[in-house]
Amino acid sequence: MRQTEQSRLDAELIRALQRDGRVSVLDLARAQGVSRHVIAERLQVLTERDGLRVVAALDPGFAGHHVLTHSMVSVDGPVRPVAEAVARLTDAVFVSLTSGIRPLVIESRHATVAELHATLDAVRAIRGVRGIRVTTYAEVFRGYFVASRREDIVLDDLDRELIAILQTDGRISYRALAEVVHRSPSAVRSRVRRLIDAGVMRIAAIKSGVLSPSRFATGIGVIVSGDPQPVRRFILDSPAVEFAARSHGAHDFVATVVGASSIEVLDIIEQLRELEQVAAMETWTHFDVIKEDYTRLAGVGMAE
Repeated sequence: MRQTEQSRLDAELIRALQRDGRVSVLDLARAQGVSRHVIAERLQVLTERDGLRVVAALDPGFAGHHVLTHSMVSVDGPVRPVAEAVARLTDAVFVSLTSGIRPLVIESRHATVAELHATLDAVRAIRGVRGIRVTTYAEVFRGYFVASRREDIVLDDLDRELIAILQTDGRISYRALAEVVHRSPSAVRSRVRRLIDAGVMRIAAIKSGVLSPSRFATGIGVIVSGDPQPVRRFILDSPAVEFAARSHGAHDFVATVVGASSIEVLDIIEQLRELEQVAAMETWTHFDVIKEDYTRLAGVGMAE
């Protein structure tokens, strides 16, 4: 398989696993028109070389996190030491080295505004941090950790145990999962399906670490003039948009566009710029993802 074909296949596999982290190798092979052997080989490469992980994450609201933010940090001197210090903060779920005059991007989750301020104060105290520009997510409508629907359900100890295991390995077989929790595979399958259908958690791929040729990622911040709905519809209709939020602060929308090459990403950005409702746009390229961890302890925010 040529390198270009491999890159495109890798990108398609990542997107498929971000939609459904437990999709079978057979279904992936059928969707891509290749053999199961090819799929298994590419998944092994993505896992071992590129740090692909498939894990479960709680919906932010269910986990008790109601304040979600996107921060861009200006730094004096090298950025990596600052990024590594930020990554050690519990509430920072995403930390990336980027292009631009603010070369550090942070996404954080908090239960309260007071917790947000505490985290921002901790970031400001890191040597080298010169300033922080914060945008608050009003609604995340596209993203790995956001459920399409959510029901109020009461979780028991078995539910929490299953979530904890799936937060480590989202593709563990039902048989292996059943052996750990001492239940039948059918009972475990039913429980996991219930948790997903209720919007408690999603199981999907996280592509961590150094960005590879199969995943070129660019962040965009959009300022809207007039009706925001055409911008929202464009984002929802574009399979290249991996994450998107309606926001207030520096931008009206914040999104991440991902493609197998910079050309693919640029094409989406140019299409977005053509919308008359887009008054201005800021872009930043992700060079190195230092942290991407949306897992939380299974007991956080859950009804007893």
